[in-house]
Amino acid sequence: MRTNFLALVLFVSLVSFASLSSTARADERPFAAPFVGIDWRVNGLADHVSHGPGFQLGALLFRGHLKVGIAGFSRPGPLNPATFRVALEETTYRGQSTLDLRSDGGVVGVFVAPRFTMPGLPWLDVELPILVGQGAFGFYLHGEDRETPDGRRVSEWENELLDGKDASFGIAVDVGLRLSFRTPASWLRPYVGVHYTNVIGYDAFVRSDYSGFGGVAGVEVGGF
Repeated sequence: MRTNFLALVLFVSLVSFASLSSTARADERPFAAPFVGIDWRVNGLADHVSHGPGFQLGALLFRGHLKVGIAGFSRPGPLNPATFRVALEETTYRGQSTLDLRSDGGVVGVFVAPRFTMPGLPWLDVELPILVGQGAFGFYLHGEDRETPDGRRVSEWENELLDGKDASFGIAVDVGLRLSFRTPASWLRPYVGVHYTNVIGYDAFVRSDYSGFGGVAGVEVGGF
């Protein structure tokens, strides 16, 4: 499934460059302009569905045909009350041999995104964002379990119970396919899209992988 998605992104990229090279009309948009986008993502990371805010910030280059900048998204623990169950090895915590942990973390990095207008659909733009940066996600005690039995900081207990692997980080690679829709206000565009995120090298006690597909919806403003 991952291979099929990457093949689709590559195919659309080739179509985009072909579309740009065949465009003969003069474009009145500025060569470079700023933009910012905010969105909400639903992610199937770590074999679990979660959600959280995301952003893009940067510049539109080549009269809107290329976006560059920084981007990221997060998985806030307070907004995702679902838990991950883990069995303790040769120890207990507050009389428990299993724990239900919450998770939080995020991804941030630099990105590029070729953009083109769909032939015959002047109101619809397609972009292919590719982000490379860092991803970090961890697992933590919550509720009454944050009251440690000996008064030590909860982070010390989390580190001890999970063999020093209560969190992990790695190189994040996030590729996507987004559709943005032109509105009567030229500076405003809503968008939707799909993404695949892979945190290379991730290895925590609870999960050895924090990768998966996700969907996004948001709005951006800028010199489109």
